[in-house]
Amino acid sequence: MSDEMKNTPNHIRVWRFVDAPEELRRLSQNGGDEDWLALVPPRLANAYIPWMEDGRGGFGCCCVDEHEHPELPGYKVRIGSHA
Repeated sequence: MSDEMKNTPNHIRVWRFVDAPEELRRLSQNGGDEDWLALVPPRLANAYIPWMEDGRGGFGCCCVDEHEHPELPGYKVRIGSHA
């Protein structure tokens, strides 16, 4: 785990989907409708985060998919899509 991740246990990192790390973008199965990607640390992985939920409109998305991080145990990757 990177030092940055160790020092930010409550930090949710959000990218525009096109700017997110490629290894995380590959998790998506939405075929080009993706808007954003968020990396959620273990401490917040099961927390209710209203602005990140389906249909909430915080980032203008209709669907939010969740994946396990491929290399960081406990971290979740959430991907918001508009269709």
